[in-house]
Amino acid sequence: MPSWTVTAPVQERYLAAHGLRGFAGGYGSDGLEVWSFPVQIASGYRLEFLRGDGTRWEAADAPAAATVDPFGLTRVYAAPGLRVSERIEARDTLPGVRVRLRVEQAPPTLRIRVHLVPSLNLMWPAGIGGQEFGWDDAAKGLLLQEPSGAFRALVASPQAGAHSVPNNDRRGSAFGQPLFLDLLPTACGRARCATLALAAQGERDEDLYGTAAALLEAPEAPSAADAARYAQATRLRIATPDAQADRALRWAQVALEQAWSCNPRLGCGLVAGYGPSHGARRPQYAWYFGGDGLVTTRALIASGQFERAAAQLAFELRYQHPDNGMLWHELSQSAGFLQWVRDYPHMYAHVDIAFDFLSVTAEYARASGDDAFLRAHWPQLLAAWRYCRGLVDAGDGLPRVPAGKMSGNEQDALTDELTLSAAWVDAAQAMAAMADTQGEAALAAQARADAVRARAAIRARYRDPAGQWISGFHRDGRPGERFSGADLAAIGSGAATPQEAAAIFAQLATPDVLTDWGLRSKPASAPDYEPQAYSRGSVWGLGSAGAAEAMWRAGRGAQAADLWQRLVPWAAQDAPGHMHEVQSGAAFVPQRESVPEQTWSSASFLSAAIGGLLGLEVDGARRRLAFAPQPPAEWDWLRVQGVRVGADGGTVDLAWRREAHRAVLELDNHGQAFDLTWRQLGGNAPPPTLERRIGPGRTRLVLPWSEE
Repeated sequence: MPSWTVTAPVQERYLAAHGLRGFAGGYGSDGLEVWSFPVQIASGYRLEFLRGDGTRWEAADAPAAATVDPFGLTRVYAAPGLRVSERIEARDTLPGVRVRLRVEQAPPTLRIRVHLVPSLNLMWPAGIGGQEFGWDDAAKGLLLQEPSGAFRALVASPQAGAHSVPNNDRRGSAFGQPLFLDLLPTACGRARCATLALAAQGERDEDLYGTAAALLEAPEAPSAADAARYAQATRLRIATPDAQADRALRWAQVALEQAWSCNPRLGCGLVAGYGPSHGARRPQYAWYFGGDGLVTTRALIASGQFERAAAQLAFELRYQHPDNGMLWHELSQSAGFLQWVRDYPHMYAHVDIAFDFLSVTAEYARASGDDAFLRAHWPQLLAAWRYCRGLVDAGDGLPRVPAGKMSGNEQDALTDELTLSAAWVDAAQAMAAMADTQGEAALAAQARADAVRARAAIRARYRDPAGQWISGFHRDGRPGERFSGADLAAIGSGAATPQEAAAIFAQLATPDVLTDWGLRSKPASAPDYEPQAYSRGSVWGLGSAGAAEAMWRAGRGAQAADLWQRLVPWAAQDAPGHMHEVQSGAAFVPQRESVPEQTWSSASFLSAAIGGLLGLEVDGARRRLAFAPQPPAEWDWLRVQGVRVGADGGTVDLAWRREAHRAVLELDNHGQAFDLTWRQLGGNAPPPTLERRIGPGRTRLVLPWSEE
């Protein structure tokens, strides 16, 4: 499994341990948050090292180094005469977090003081009242509870010593005051060790003390279930001449698995990311977003994680609007305790999710060959289709955003958007393909006709007389901005001519838009450009990776590779291995609101590499594999292992290299025979193409090819 080590200033790097039910994360200077979703156990977790006389070992206040891996994080504290390692883990499905401390050098009188601020509260916007704490002598821990007994937490250790006690004074006794617990390490081989459990109970049938005991007694090695799911997540292996790119790609796969979270009332699904709470009990963005989940599902499909992709699609369908077929937008971890749909405006706010859902589901069905998924969910897919079609204007065949709803643009109240209309083209084509597999010929024909009509209408509605694309229209009829990510949607929908597409790509290569770390969301020359604004000039990983993929699909390999490679340093910037949500448009620093572990940034970076750089496309039902690599000019080889051609378990490894005026491809097929289409883009026009039936075993293929 991969690991990533950082050194000073460790306290200013976002570090986290992710489990299916437990989570700990934060910047060391603020202290870590500890959760068992949807319950926050504590915030402000940090360590202090005390000598026998009670004085602080100040030189060890901040860790000297930290290492993260898929299963947790390790921080090392060092000072003259002192060396302590701290391992923080969230274990499998246990609702809590375990800390293991190993003292490798220190006087025998060393005490390790754990500081934390108790919370015992649900993720925003739900809340629990009447909290209190006490000392449980039998468990040797601080017990957090509330009068109903439904919610409790325990911070306990067999090595516990001195600790905070309840204060019943008339002043300074409110719940939420900082607490401490001293740990007195005991012998463990040649070192001394202490173990701390931070366990939670969020359901009445959960055994708080059993959870704490399981955390304390768990072996040091990851559980078999944890090891298996990360092995599956990283089964696809990409190797290139760029070691930093390889590392970022592998960690992108880890980030996708770390986003998989299980909630006892809501089920398991992908969360949008992780970052510090912003003044409320909600670590950004550790709850469920339908649109973010679909971006990540595309990356899961591309990397052959078909089972996880199917589970996410089913999770999204689980909360489909029962009356109109609309797909949902946001679901808080605490929604199971609330009238979430009735009392809050977040669930069914975005109309675009249903369009994207149909497109991604069709991608899944094609790549995996899982026709059973379509059959099982066909009534729900039809409901989503009817919802999308119900938004289409009879006059021009393009969708409109109803009053009180929004599409992709959350900053402007638009009645229609180019991106939504392009999504309608994709959704209609997707529905046609899925209807074919279900034997619904009339539906397939209607969907194809809808796509053809919409593609023609896009040009008429969104292309202005000056030859620019309009992002959409305000409700008063005013056109939206003239340059935006919507320009790429015009290309993707097929509405833009090749010449118009070339002009858009050329503009994306100018300093007005292109920075050393990606594409600005608005040109620097725009009158309302603001580099620190969330969406008016900042640089998004999602948008930049999506643009790179579009460039690769248009055959602009050199420009695409250059842009994609500018995203590689994002993985080393803050949270090791993870990518921020958005950067400043003026310098390579995170925008002030940005989330340090943004799932869709990692997902889009991975999708662009698989679908663009490697040019891999799988048709699982027909057992076909397309390979059209477009590496940077300085790369002479590429390798990818573990490509799944369908869901039957077989994989294929591909090794590509250039040799003089030819390209060589070696394949190791570890499954059934399949049909390969290999196109060598970026050189000769038209590009040389080879089609071959590939049986089990090893095959070597050669194409004449020159980049001249």
